[in-house]
Amino acid sequence: MRLDTQVLVVGGGPAGAMAGRWLAENGKDIILLERNLSYAKPCGGGVSLNTFDEFNLSRASIKKEVHGLQIVSPKGNRVEIDLNDQGLAMVERREFDGDLRRGAELQGARIIEGEFLRVLDDQKCRIEALIEGAKTEIVSEYIIAADGVNSRVRTSLGIEPFPTLLTLSERIPGPDLDYCEFWFGPSQASYSYSWVFPAGDGLSVGTGVFEPKIIKNLFQQFKVRAGLTGPGKGRAYRIPVWRGELYYRNKILFAGDSAGQVLPLSYEGIYYAMKAGEMAARAILEGKVGNYKKMWKARFQKRFNLLDRLNRYFLKDDNSAEKLIALHRRPEVQEASLLLWLRKDKSRQSLRHYLKLFGKFLH
Repeated sequence: MRLDTQVLVVGGGPAGAMAGRWLAENGKDIILLERNLSYAKPCGGGVSLNTFDEFNLSRASIKKEVHGLQIVSPKGNRVEIDLNDQGLAMVERREFDGDLRRGAELQGARIIEGEFLRVLDDQKCRIEALIEGAKTEIVSEYIIAADGVNSRVRTSLGIEPFPTLLTLSERIPGPDLDYCEFWFGPSQASYSYSWVFPAGDGLSVGTGVFEPKIIKNLFQQFKVRAGLTGPGKGRAYRIPVWRGELYYRNKILFAGDSAGQVLPLSYEGIYYAMKAGEMAARAILEGKVGNYKKMWKARFQKRFNLLDRLNRYFLKDDNSAEKLIALHRRPEVQEASLLLWLRKDKSRQSLRHYLKLFGKFLH
């Protein structure tokens, strides 16, 4: 069996769905191949409310709006940050991703549940997939590989995987919080953080580490530290560490987790995956895959570089993490952080102001 299309999108998460929608809106014939249309990715589920306006998204998948953050230092010092109207939307990924795919489908994209098997010819964009139990060849002019941190497209091309942060999270019964908590300290999260987020069915609780052998113990230590109980069942998942090295190979473009496009320090991936899908689609519409890398670097490179440096400094030990929390007691630091993280401000002035506040720690 053979299918032909102009653009094949592998992966139906935020990057793939947004790329599919953009291309279909602009008249391209699209196949979006998703391995499991019912998959619910382990995820804290926080998306800035601005994202829904920027991409003109339905808010039906929002379970709760959050307008406050609390960040907790290794010593237990707590800073409360009011987000005002720049809040977070807490979503369930199965519903959120499904809504994004329906947006692509409404524009004419063909959504197919099937498993990518291998690249047959990366020059001619020929791949093999398993669809309804039958091996199927799909031939296209371009491919967007948006198939996640364990990208099979990337592996099929012999591209080395990225380093990853391992997370362990679970849903537990708990109060209906109206804020998100971020807990810092190597005692439960090395070069990362632990979190307590409100969810539709209780609390989403998790932690991230780079040493898989100790994650279960650190997660239990965090639950004790945070006063959390409950028989929740943990789910492990890997988050790619950004390196900024992979954008495309011939006419195969990589977007989202498959390209490691997760913001350092906050480990935010949903928004940047959606923007990557949009940029990859725009490059294809322009007929120049190299424009994808140019667009990404012009929009996000300096931001990612800065946050990567701050991550390496502030999350290396307890004393440095204490400094990070103490800095966020200052209103000007809070405002600069909200501009960069929640409002996704793209002005050079915003980035320069953030660098001015934190630059002395980077020398």
